[in-house]
Amino acid sequence: MIKSNSIFQDLFVLDLANNHFGDLKHAKKIITEFAKVQKKHKIKATIKFQFRNLDTYIHKHEINNKENKYVERFLSTKLSDDSYLKLLEFAKKKGFLTSCTPFDEISVEKIKKYKFDILKIASVSSLDWSLLEKAAKTKLPMIVSTGGRTIEEIDKIVSFLEHQKCNFALMHCISIYPSENYQMQLNTIGELKKRYSPITIGWSTHETSENLLPSTIAYSIGARMFEKHIGINTKRYRLNKYSTVAKDFDRYLTNLNAVKVSIGNKYKTVSKKETASLKLLERGVYAKINLKKGDILNEKNIYFAFPSNKNQISSTNFSLKTNQYIVRENIKIDEIIKNKSIEKNYSKDLALVTEYLHIAKAMLKSNKLNLGNKFDLEISHHYGLAKFKKFGCFLFNCINREYAKKIIVLLPNQKHPLHRHIKKEETFQILSGKLYSYLDGKLKILKEGDTILVKPKVWHKFHTDALGCIFEEVSTTHYNDDSYYKDKQIQKSERSQRKSYIKDWSHSHSRRKFYDGLKNKS
Repeated sequence: MIKSNSIFQDLFVLDLANNHFGDLKHAKKIITEFAKVQKKHKIKATIKFQFRNLDTYIHKHEINNKENKYVERFLSTKLSDDSYLKLLEFAKKKGFLTSCTPFDEISVEKIKKYKFDILKIASVSSLDWSLLEKAAKTKLPMIVSTGGRTIEEIDKIVSFLEHQKCNFALMHCISIYPSENYQMQLNTIGELKKRYSPITIGWSTHETSENLLPSTIAYSIGARMFEKHIGINTKRYRLNKYSTVAKDFDRYLTNLNAVKVSIGNKYKTVSKKETASLKLLERGVYAKINLKKGDILNEKNIYFAFPSNKNQISSTNFSLKTNQYIVRENIKIDEIIKNKSIEKNYSKDLALVTEYLHIAKAMLKSNKLNLGNKFDLEISHHYGLAKFKKFGCFLFNCINREYAKKIIVLLPNQKHPLHRHIKKEETFQILSGKLYSYLDGKLKILKEGDTILVKPKVWHKFHTDALGCIFEEVSTTHYNDDSYYKDKQIQKSERSQRKSYIKDWSHSHSRRKFYDGLKNKS
């Protein structure tokens, strides 16, 4: 039994079309054909069966009803348990994971008994609470299709499965066979991904086999699991329009791989080729007047023009705001200003901290945490600005009355040193990422939604991992003289030496004063 949530990522669920017509030999041919495609593309795939205990699933008064096409289909494609077990072992030998859809409680028990890797809930059963409760008890990884279900109904399903501590994923599904493009509502995938993060969202697809557009869009929006009905055509058995043969599935996977390569990684990377290409189009810095040794560059004595020559200062790395440029040799009007021709005095710490501030603001935006402009910003740099990336944090002070609220942003791998408060009691709640919190030396790892209480006089410290962390601090009134550090170096330093502070971020003059203060510290 596989328990990891990663089982759902990049998984292809291959549903044996029409229950492989109840033909064991035919089913083996299908599995064999698709095993070749799986091996070629090196994909993770599961062969999916369907279980119905027909003796009890179909009501006894309906068993001979020839007008109900489903009754006839279910009965005509019936397989013995022995045949299913043979197919199960055959699929495993061919390198597939195994999954099965139960339509009644007895079938759920069989799925657990036969040790399937995954249990699949069909759309029709997604609100069948008796079946869901039975399925949840198996503790098998579970995929739930959501065809015909409103977002409010899906909320109920997710809430139930989370309460049952199930390892599950969702399939966006349109229960129309086959589905036309205008019927697919693929944007729902993005909504489900956002609404139920970090649950894996898939696309249970019923388009015709030649239509590659839906899967292309679905992957682009965020689907990371795909379900296809599969089969082979023979003189005896003809596939329906929404099922695919091995040749078409090969083409389908080739297209999806091209989409995946084109989309690339979540976080942007810049190649040397791209950098070199842009370098050719940069502007350079030129002398607007004759410059003498000792002059300081400013907006009145320099200008920018294309192209930027070799060894010339480029407009992309030239900033009068954070740097001071002193001329080291005479430069004639309209000549290029070379790197070696100037001496650069700049605040390295200021540049770094402002860069980190941009990262912190981006982290807030990425997690849709809009603080507005009405806050006081406090930067803790316990060992100086030069070591801020390793030790420190950003504190966005939102409220400080009888109660107080802060949003604290820790950059990737940033630490906050051991300290305590004598007056203040505080509670942390994680909004994004992980927080490694130590209270009186005891480690507790907090994830999104987790809370931890820090009582007065309790020594505590915390750090985060490579993704950084954002958490909310709700406390009693904050006092500036109420933080006591274990490290004597920090404790002896004046608060102004380990803190940079801006009152009311909404005013530009306050921000200017703040940046000037940072420049003076460095």
